[in-house]
Amino acid sequence: MPHEEIFDSLADARRTLALWRYDCNNVRPHSSLGNKTPAEARRALERLDGTAPGALATPGTDEYQTQGLSL
Repeated sequence: MPHEEIFDSLADARRTLALWRYDCNNVRPHSSLGNKTPAEARRALERLDGTAPGALATPGTDEYQTQGLSL
């Protein structure tokens, strides 16, 4: 059975997706990143050369972004 979610409103959908995005980027480790979270992997890249332009999760972005989305 596929995963599905029924939202009460657009605001509810945005809130739920923001929580999912936070969990995915800051809580759950990814095997493709050496069992680090994307945020941890980004910090490791930044320590390596001082920058990580365009790499992985941007820290501190909890805003809902509509770039590239069509509703």
